[in-house]
Amino acid sequence: MSYKKLGDLVKFISKKNIEGTATILYGINIDKFFMPSVANTIGVDLKKYKVVTKHQFACNRMHVGRDERLPISMSTHDYDFIVSPAYDVFEITSKDVLPEYLMMWFSRKEFDRQCWFYTDADVRGGLSLDALKSIEILIPSIEKQRELVKQYHTISDKIKVNEQICEKLETTAQTLYKHWFVDFEFPNEDGKPYKSSGGEMVFNEELAKEIPEGWEVGDLGNYIESFSKSHTFKKNKLIFFNTSDILNGEFLHSDYMSVADMPGQAKKSIKKDDILYSEIRPNNRRFALVRFEADDYIVSTKLMVLRKTNNVIGLYRLYYYLISDETIKDFQDSAEGRSGTFPQITFEEDLKYRKFLKANDLVESQIEKIFSVTYRKVYNLKDQNVKLTQFRNLLLSRLGRKWVLNTKTKTENFKN
Repeated sequence: MSYKKLGDLVKFISKKNIEGTATILYGINIDKFFMPSVANTIGVDLKKYKVVTKHQFACNRMHVGRDERLPISMSTHDYDFIVSPAYDVFEITSKDVLPEYLMMWFSRKEFDRQCWFYTDADVRGGLSLDALKSIEILIPSIEKQRELVKQYHTISDKIKVNEQICEKLETTAQTLYKHWFVDFEFPNEDGKPYKSSGGEMVFNEELAKEIPEGWEVGDLGNYIESFSKSHTFKKNKLIFFNTSDILNGEFLHSDYMSVADMPGQAKKSIKKDDILYSEIRPNNRRFALVRFEADDYIVSTKLMVLRKTNNVIGLYRLYYYLISDETIKDFQDSAEGRSGTFPQITFEEDLKYRKFLKANDLVESQIEKIFSVTYRKVYNLKDQNVKLTQFRNLLLSRLGRKWVLNTKTKTENFKN
């Protein structure tokens, strides 16, 4: 087992898409995976872009100092794709290292800290190619590498399966919501779809459509409120969420920071069972349901904090109403009709007096029970993934010696 410089293990290549055979353009996420690029390529000459083949790596060295991570990933695809001409592409030339093992090394937090240490003084903090090549990689035997890769992929595959199950459960819940509350095909007394089985419908003038008999229409503000009070923070370290930190119900990132370092707009605390909803661009699907105790959590004022005010309507029922395609489209239409660089919605204008259709008590109770069971399963799987991710990170951290960094002086030290 020995350390070798990255530059001695790989060669950097620059194969251009001259023949134009590769048409899929990928970028690299800071979490180190390839993702479809959002860049507008209309009229762009894709022949200048670099080709990436299976087991080759690509990285973006330009923003390491700013992001404190090196966006880097290995292709596992059986097809060629292209990346930005500004990216570096390389492949392994040494017989002493497996591509999957090298990607594991790149996934270590210690590796990112080391890359950050070597960044330049530019605002974005670029990492030079020579500095990247000089980083040392611990190379155990091929047999040991295979063992480590197998352990890593066993954990990663379980995480992925759990994520897929969660996605299916949540998609099913959204479909069920539409089936019951948009199509009105909730089960009748005989367990058959209500509307298509001849259920009684009555015309409602406020909604300008027919609704099931016995259902009521009222203001959404009768069931939720917007929490917008400023908060006095006494604790030294707090966790801050911005609008960009949530997407499609998931919390993506969070930053611990002192009160003094809080952004000017960070004024609202949150608690368990709050619904977070972006005021800006409602169709960007920046919403989430807070499922954890959140005494130390603070959010931007650009996130509405919505709280259920009574037990007439269930929490999950309200959540699925707010994230339904119909509701989001209405909010987006309202926002587009307003002035400003970033048109937004507000609780007073768009939610408080919005007409909300309440089913009879039996239907409301039934749907909430179904959603509660669904989310218990979802939360159990997500809790599993938290522990699995911690275990995976522990495995990564033990690949080599611990790289200790003094972040104030940028001095380095190694411990075995």
